[in-house]
Amino acid sequence: MYFAMELKHNPTGKDDIEVERERREEMFSELAESVKESNMGDAGFSDEEDEQFDNAPSPELEALLPYYHQVEDEALNVAKKCFHGTFISDSRNVQKQKLFEYERNGHTYRCYVDIYNENEQEINIIEVKATTNRKYHYWKDKHGANKGLFFRNTNARDGRITYPLFVKKGNFWHLNTDDSTVSDVAFETFKSKKGELLNRQSKVGKYPHDLAFQRFVIEHALRKAGDNRPVNYYLAVLNSEYVYDGAIDENGKCVYDNVDGQEIITFLNLNAITEEYQKEILKEIAYLESYISTPHDVTKKVELGKHCAWGENTECIFWSHCFQKLRGVPDTNSANKYLNSDQSFKVWGIKGKYQLINEGYYKLDDVPLEWLKNKKHLIQRDCYDNGTEYVDEEKMKYWFDQLEYPIYHFDFEGFPCPLPRFEGEKPYTQSVFEFSLHIEREPGVCDKEKDNFIFLNNEFHTDERKELAKAIVDHFEYYEDGSLKGTMLAQFTAYEKGRLEELAALYPEYSAKLLAIRDQSADVLHLLKNNEMYEEMYEKKYGTEEYKKMKKEMKKGMCTEIENVDVINYYHKDLSGSYSIKKTLPVLVPSLTYKGMDVGNGVQAYIAYINYDSDQPTFNTLKTKTERREALKRYCQQDTWAMVEILRAVREKIKEE
Repeated sequence: MYFAMELKHNPTGKDDIEVERERREEMFSELAESVKESNMGDAGFSDEEDEQFDNAPSPELEALLPYYHQVEDEALNVAKKCFHGTFISDSRNVQKQKLFEYERNGHTYRCYVDIYNENEQEINIIEVKATTNRKYHYWKDKHGANKGLFFRNTNARDGRITYPLFVKKGNFWHLNTDDSTVSDVAFETFKSKKGELLNRQSKVGKYPHDLAFQRFVIEHALRKAGDNRPVNYYLAVLNSEYVYDGAIDENGKCVYDNVDGQEIITFLNLNAITEEYQKEILKEIAYLESYISTPHDVTKKVELGKHCAWGENTECIFWSHCFQKLRGVPDTNSANKYLNSDQSFKVWGIKGKYQLINEGYYKLDDVPLEWLKNKKHLIQRDCYDNGTEYVDEEKMKYWFDQLEYPIYHFDFEGFPCPLPRFEGEKPYTQSVFEFSLHIEREPGVCDKEKDNFIFLNNEFHTDERKELAKAIVDHFEYYEDGSLKGTMLAQFTAYEKGRLEELAALYPEYSAKLLAIRDQSADVLHLLKNNEMYEEMYEKKYGTEEYKKMKKEMKKGMCTEIENVDVINYYHKDLSGSYSIKKTLPVLVPSLTYKGMDVGNGVQAYIAYINYDSDQPTFNTLKTKTERREALKRYCQQDTWAMVEILRAVREKIKEE
């Protein structure tokens, strides 16, 4: 069985490969990646480094599996609107899907087709993925700015603004072939982005690679059978622009009809890409056939690379063997835990985490001291070597000085459902169902229970967003001009600000107050990692253009006045290069922990929410709805109380009054 990223070899020769298990693993991997992408999009998880799935079977992914099947069902519904003829599809039983087989050099290659469509004139092969078209139509620059349809040439001197990789025709997207009027600069970038589609190890390339392999098997099988009908290859994905209008059927189930010309599923025509992929597919197959027939030394250190997907949801199942058993790479304080090491080590010919490991730099102190030119790295190394703690009192005090009390320690919990559930939502919308609020009216004056408010949805299938929005505005205080009295504080505020904006758009009656909360906010990350308030001070002092010039000079060692502006504010060796709350909390407040909690992270939170009314135990402990609700409250309360305690711990370190 040959899947998108690996070959599953059946050495027994039996025709009993565990197709269903393999398919489930593939679905789990897709779901894990898609959920992570939605979480890390415009405003993702506040604790991004800890909110990761394993692509192995788990309660989290099992709970999402029905939604995956529903995506496939919706893809079939839309396909029937767009294509005519007969269809073969079964989202829940792979064995009932259309099977193609092709024998080559004693090996049998097979592929199952998600949606098979045929008529007298043509055959259509449709591969369904629970991702969205955003990854194929949109990209973001290093600052996170949306650049439009895959490439926006803002520097084009000929006045041309955009040159899309795909162009839309109805509900179909086709590779752009019109290059007659585009500038040389734009077209070179276009070719670069197209190249990502032909790289199976890229996020946008692995699905076309999957479809390209299917093309290899299908066309050889069809030609052998004497079927010469043309075959089209489509990738069916969720339409990120589709806004659900709230329609339901007589059973109360969501109906995803065409809304304002948009279907819930859109199709990418990958005929040209899969054809271009065929030479690479032949090379891969030849290599794999050779590899299978050749004995190998399992103790040999194989070169590491992107194919390992180290630390990602698609991580190779053998990574522990290659990284830990053969090389002894530690879980914490490994060489790649230096902040921004990809850029900083470039001068030494080391450009990434895999190259570091391949060249024998496993631990933090394996990296030669002469490599460490970046002040952040020197701080990390000093803390690691000497067991010291780094504290920049000036920058931390400045951060506290900018806060207005009361401080509203605020945290949302949201469910990124693949399919929208309520009116106004899009695929993978972070549908908030809970928030916790701790109010610190004076420095250090906050009671865990008395100064805490929690809102939690009563039901899973009921839209309670309006009640939630009202509860938010009712628990914040405002000046007569409508501005917020105090400061909203969160860990990675982009998530909370994004959700506030969405609620403001839905409920105009609460819009002004919700946006006032958004506008008067601060981030715990800026206290510990990088004080943006401190940087803004210098920018205001010198002016934007002069400040930019000073930063460039600073990087060359020519300006010392602002040399600390982008240096970390705090470091301890136990952070291991991370500032997630699950890392900072044990360091600053070791008495406060998430270990042993029935719900201990954001993923588990929304799984408990999904399973409100389930009669199956959640995480083997939560058997009733009451137990799940209490666990959710304790977890969300812990998130906001953790921020209160972190501020208390930092105040003690800097003697802030």
